[in-house]
Amino acid sequence: MDKKLKIFIAFIVLVIIVAGGTAYWLTRKSPTYSSPQVLGAQATQSTIFFYGQECPHCQDVEKFNSDNHIADKVKYDSVEVWHNQDNANLMLQKAKECGITEDQVGVPFVWSGGKCYVGTPQVEDFFKQQTGIQ
Repeated sequence: MDKKLKIFIAFIVLVIIVAGGTAYWLTRKSPTYSSPQVLGAQATQSTIFFYGQECPHCQDVEKFNSDNHIADKVKYDSVEVWHNQDNANLMLQKAKECGITEDQVGVPFVWSGGKCYVGTPQVEDFFKQQTGIQ
């Protein structure tokens, strides 16, 4: 009976380790939108904020959004593009929909309902307009 108990305990410990590792891996991964189909029916109604992890201009927008509680007022997805090629490709696709060429697009960048906003002033103005901030 002791041997069966030890095997059972070892099995439970293994399950806990695997579950914990899986949960850790899933929470560490940034959202990836490799195609508009991932966004589903919301693709034409969603707002996506594209940013680069180390981008100082993006950090300015994130501070503005935090200081003004924008996330409480506007539903949007934050998508990192400097370290995720699928996300970068999505940003280029959205820019192309707006007639923006690859050499004209950069972060911070917002795509919302088929319209694009590039650069800190345009992105902050977009969020101000959405929230009624003067």
